[in-house]
Formats: sequence, structure tokens, C-alpha cells
Amino acid sequence: MFDLAIVGAGPAGMAAAEVACEHGMRVVIIDEQDRAGGQILRRPPSQFTVRNWLPQRVYRHLHALYARFTDSPSLTHLNNTSVLGISQAEHGFTLQILSSTQSKQGLQPLDAKRILIATGCFDMPLAFKGAQLPGVMATGGLQAFLKSQQIIPGDKFLFVGSHPLQLIVANQVLAAGGDVAGIMFTQPLSAMLRVARSPLVLLRQLPNILFIMGVVIQLLAKRVPIKFGTQLISAEGEHALERVKVKSAKSSGELQNIDCDRLGICFGFLTNNDLLRQAGGHCEWSQSAGGWIATHDDGMRSSVPGIYVAGETTGVAGANVAYFEGRLAALSANLDAEKISTAAYAKACNTFRGSLTATRDFAVLLAQLSYPGDALIAGTMDNDAYLCKCEEVTVGSVVNTLADNPDVTDLNALKLLTRCGMGHCQGRYCHYQSRFLLARERKLAPEILGGFTARFPARPTSIKDLLGTQSTDDLES
Repeated sequence: MFDLAIVGAGPAGMAAAEVACEHGMRVVIIDEQDRAGGQILRRPPSQFTVRNWLPQRVYRHLHALYARFTDSPSLTHLNNTSVLGISQAEHGFTLQILSSTQSKQGLQPLDAKRILIATGCFDMPLAFKGAQLPGVMATGGLQAFLKSQQIIPGDKFLFVGSHPLQLIVANQVLAAGGDVAGIMFTQPLSAMLRVARSPLVLLRQLPNILFIMGVVIQLLAKRVPIKFGTQLISAEGEHALERVKVKSAKSSGELQNIDCDRLGICFGFLTNNDLLRQAGGHCEWSQSAGGWIATHDDGMRSSVPGIYVAGETTGVAGANVAYFEGRLAALSANLDAEKISTAAYAKACNTFRGSLTATRDFAVLLAQLSYPGDALIAGTMDNDAYLCKCEEVTVGSVVNTLADNPDVTDLNALKLLTRCGMGHCQGRYCHYQSRFLLARERKLAPEILGGFTARFPARPTSIKDLLGTQSTDDLES
């Protein structure tokens, strides 16, 4: 029996584990990757040795956190392991876990008195013509190849989106020896410059601002085209991506074909809150802040007693916010377990609450800057574009189904009628766009629409794995 089970070993999970172990809790941390660090570190497999791994100043505190985290003798690590479900039990909770390296054991129960969910986020997909072609990828996916495998996953890259991450990944592609055809922002330059209206917020995050400015200078020095106010029309190719069609967002803009074999899509991120919703945790929908946002109190406690949340599950806000929220959540868990006094809790929280507020303010500014806008999301939804790639359901077929069934105002009903959301990802990659389309066709606010129900298992798995049952008592020895 663990005092605290942490799901997710990114900045939030690592920070929480460090604090929880300092106060004597028996902690297990579970992550699907081979090594901890989350997407921002995305460390290579343990068999690899990479010199000067992410040497920039903005990563230093995360490297230090990772070193402290991995050296903790009182922490149980379960890497390459997925949590497929959470259920309440007399002792607290039972997590159903599945290891990808020990799949012969099948599904295993793991007992914990409390749970911290810090499951991060994933790239927001976009429905546009040709998005299903091999070579069209999420920018975060391209970055994972570069970081974790030291692989340049293509020859000539084009980046299109609304988030500054595409600048960083494009620069990483160049540093690795790849070719970048261009970086296209959907916003006009004037919209990007509006951040200057909040100078105090920017000054408090000066290292991050200087890092981005340095990246831009390097890209311009290498003559990489950076354009603003660009509209994505389609990805084209016979069997795989060969070119991308774009145009200026201005009404008089001409169509332009850009040759490339990799297109990085970067329109922000969506929270990964399936587990929390499956466990009964309350979430609110935000169209611009990442989809399902976990509600919580000032101590990062969710609506379910004994379950805490931190990081992107509370809204996409970046690694620095995740770090402080992880520490706060672990302190609250210690307080609730009577491991620390109220006075000690207040003193510990006060040491970083100001930093947390400052980083959250910057995250809000970045979210406002990066949200592509309803007009762009609607503008790319060609009738022939796949809304659900898994089941090959097009935008046009969903629109026609809604026209034929005017009483449908719920995503689960739409799912039954169209199979949209019934594929391998179980709606993970079409939930946001389906909700947007349903809201548009019914002229309703997305916030009031029902969502795809979060069910067990949270990840696709085989029946063979589900039939296996082993005890995890040996993990505690």
C-alpha cells in the first residue's frame, strides 16, 4: 500500500515526488515513457548517451530536478507503465496498471491511499484536407524524435501553426542537420506583438523571453522564412506528403505550394484528463485553454477527496507552472495525511506562491497569443477532411448526419450515429474538433455540450492483457 501514487513523471510529477518523499510518504510514480522528464526533457532511452543534453539555461532547473528525483532511494519508479483505470476502494484507491515491458503479467492492481494525476497534454489536432497523409505530424511528435531518439524524421520540414513552439522545434531540426522550408504563423504579426502590452509579465519570465528571442535570431541568420497571417489550405501528395498549399489570410492572397515531406502542425495543446474524468473528477470545458480543465481548490485538490491534480491537467500552462503546482499538490497531500502541520504547510507554500502566480500570468498571456481562433478552426474544415481519422469519418458526413438528425445535441449521440470517436484512440484526437463542429452546427456554446464519456481502459489494450491479474505487493519490498 502506497501513501501516494503519482501518475505522470513530467515536471509536476517529479516535483511532487520530491516533496512527498521529503516528508516521509511512501510514493510510487508511474509513467508511460522509458525515463522520467516529460515532453519538455524527453530524455533518450537509458541505453543512449548524449553529450550536452539540452544545455540552454531554461532547462537547468529541470535537469537539477531530474537528478534529485532519480537519486531518491525512497521512491518506487514504474516506467513503461500505463494506468488504465482508477476505482475507489475502502483503503483509498485501486489503480489498474499495465507494463509494456512485462505485458505477460497482464493487468495488475496497485493500491494507494491518495493519487496525484499529472498526466500532461498532447498536441491539438486540426481537421484539414490531407491531414491523414503520411508526413503530416504534430510538432510535438517531431520534437520527440529529435529529443529522445536523435533522429531527423524527414528531409524537408514546413511548420504551420499559432504556437511559438514551432520556432523552437524548427531550430532543433536545423541544429540536427535538417532542412526547414519555412515557419508559418496563422496570426498577423500585430497580434503577436500585443504581448508587449504586458511588460511586467514578460519581465518576470525574462529567461524564457530571451530564449525565444535567441531562437528567432538563429532562424533569421540561417535565412529560414518566418511568415505571419498565413492560412493553411491543404496537404497534398499521391501516397505521402509532397507539398502543402497555403495562402495569405488577406482576401487577395494568392495560393502558394510549398514542397516538403514533413508538415509540423502546431496549434496549441489539449489536456490529457481521461483518467481524472473516469475517476469522477469534475472538469470544465475551455475552448481556448486546452479542452477539459480539472477543477481544484487552492491546494490542488480535485473534486474527488484523495485525488490531487497538477500541471497541464489544470490547464495548459507549461513546465514552470507544472513544477510549482506539483510541489503544492504534494504539500496538500502531506497535510491531509497529517505528515506536516498547518503552520509548516503554510510556510512551505508561501516560499513559492508568488512564483506560481507569476508563471500562471505568463501562461495565460501565452494561451491568449497562441489560440488559433474559431474562424481558423472552422476555415480549415473542408468537407472532405477527416474529422475522425481512426474511423475515416469526414467533416461532410458529420454535417449531413447532423442535418438529418436535428435533435442531436450530445457528442455521445453523434458518436453512435457516425462512429466518430469509436476508433483506436477512443476519441482522444477528434473530441475537440467534434465538439467544435457540433457547437457550430447547433449554434451552441461548446462549454454546455456533453462530451465523449471517459471509460475504462484509458488506453487501447488487448483482451489478453485485461485477463491477466497479478499482485503488486512485491513492488513495496
